[in-house]
This record gives sequence, C-alpha cells and structure tokens, in this order.
Amino acid sequence: MQTELVQSLRYKLQKRIRRLNTATPNLLHLFLQQFWGFLEAQPLLSGVAGDLARRHPLIEGEAEKVLKRKGLAFPREEESAALGYFVLKKCAQSDDDRAAREAGIAYGGGHLEDWLQNFRVMFLEPFSEYLDEQLDDQRLLLSLLVRYKHKCEWFRSEELLRMATADSGRAERNLAEHMYEYLYDQGLDFSVEPRSASGKPDLVSAQTGDRRLVADTKVFGEGTAKTYLASAFNQVYTYARDYNEPFGYIVLFNTSGRDVKFVLDAQEQSVSFHCHNGKTIFIMTIDVSRYAKTASKRGPLASLEVTAQDLVQLIQTETTKEVEAS
Repeated sequence: MQTELVQSLRYKLQKRIRRLNTATPNLLHLFLQQFWGFLEAQPLLSGVAGDLARRHPLIEGEAEKVLKRKGLAFPREEESAALGYFVLKKCAQSDDDRAAREAGIAYGGGHLEDWLQNFRVMFLEPFSEYLDEQLDDQRLLLSLLVRYKHKCEWFRSEELLRMATADSGRAERNLAEHMYEYLYDQGLDFSVEPRSASGKPDLVSAQTGDRRLVADTKVFGEGTAKTYLASAFNQVYTYARDYNEPFGYIVLFNTSGRDVKFVLDAQEQSVSFHCHNGKTIFIMTIDVSRYAKTASKRGPLASLEVTAQDLVQLIQTETTKEVEAS
C-alpha cells in the first residue's frame, strides 16, 4: 500500500489553516505559535518554507516595516508568499501578542476588527497557498516517476538493461534521455543539462513559473558500493542547493540483481526520501536486472541496506574539507 504522506500532510496543514481562519483576536497569537511549531516539525514543509525565505532574503526587512504599521504589497505571488512567511514567523515568535494586530492595521479598514481579516488575506492566504501548491506539484511529479518506473520494469527492462551495460561511458546519459522522452510525452517542459556551479544535473525542468525540478539518473551495477550512492546523493543535494530548490530526485537503475533497500525518513508513493539541511531528496529504484531463475528458485534474497547515515556521510566529509580549506 502506498504511503500517501503528502496527502496526509496537506490535510494536517489545511486543518491548521482553518483554525487560524476562524480564530478570535484573543486566540490568534496562541494558534500562530501552534501553527509555527507544526511547520518547523515537518521536514517537507519546513524545507519548502526555508527555500522560499532564501529566495527572497530582502523581504525579511520589509516584514519588519509591516509590523510597524507600514502596509506593503508585491506584484508577484511568490513575493507575497515570502512576505507572509516572514510576517507569520515574526508574529509567532514574538512575545508581544499584539504583533499580528499591528501588521493587520497597516492595511486599514473602517472597523477595529478589520485588522484580523487583513492579516489573513495579506499574509496567511498567500503563504499557505504557496505551501499547498508546492506539495501538489511535488506529488504530481512523483506520480509521473512512479508510472515511469512501472513502464520500465514491466515493458522495457531488457531494453534498458542493454542500455545500462552496453556502453558504461554513456549509460547514464542514455538512460537520462529515455526518461526525458517519457516526461516530455507526459507534458513536462524541461531543459537538458544546464550548467550550475557544481556541474551538470541530468535534468532541470521548469514546472511552475520559476520553480525547477532537479533530477539525476544513476546505474547501480553488480560491483557498485554504498559510497556510489552517497556520491549520487551528494550531487543531487548540491544541485538542489545551487538552484535553491527544496526537492531533488535520484532515479537509480538497478542492474546488480541485488535488492537495494533504503531505510530513510519515510516514503511517498513508494519512493523513499531523506531530508537534509532543508533539502528533500527522493530516491526511486528501477530494477532492470536479468534473473536466470524465477523468483521461487532464486534462494535467499540478496539485499543491500542503505541508511540515511550512509548517504549523508560524504556531504559531512565535504563540508569538513571546505571549512578546513577556509
């Protein structure tokens, strides 16, 4: 059974938004504190929110002006969402339970209680809608990748196995092009191998406006070790950091005949993921191995277990080197 993590998370998010939308003035500050605690405790949500803040660092200063009753507005929805993020954060973390009132008053109104509606419309709605849309985009993409996995394993395994083993120098590139074609047929627009400060991810696509998807294809062969997976994780994490994206994806073509088991944070639509430093990296394995015997005659399962510590070790090592070099 698939673990509909994002669907459950969206439900929890919407429930807390409804609580804020129906809060009375004297309870708003308490509910804001509870909402912010929930947000910080959810790696997927905090990753999206943190990425939004990093995209628009100057808006934090504008949020300070709003709290001093200076009404500000931005023409782009993402900027409005960023303003909402910073204002909500500052109000939730403030010891002054009147901070939200001061922000709402900045936008006027004929009655004293208009500030509450202003606060919801100007800050809560843009930010919560942004979170919801980002989760929805990510969930749609995962659905496409899961369908791609099924297509490869059910109908194209022999073809892809040949592609993965015939020319080791171009195997990952050829497999990436196969994935490109599928995603293109599904209506996903993308650009192939743009340059970043850290090299070339296999796929960076524009899904919604300026939002991008970062994905890499890898081949896991018979003699491949865990360190290869750690390197792949490090690459995608670094690409996501370079492009200021909260999500990254590794599509792993397994030709080894071994079962590669990822013991990570959780799964969404049967795809394991790990959150590190505000970035959520999904790892999807496509098994195109050739088995000489049927499942009933293969004997004990040969399994390789990969933990979060196995994946982030290389990142920590590289970070240590950077600090020592500076």
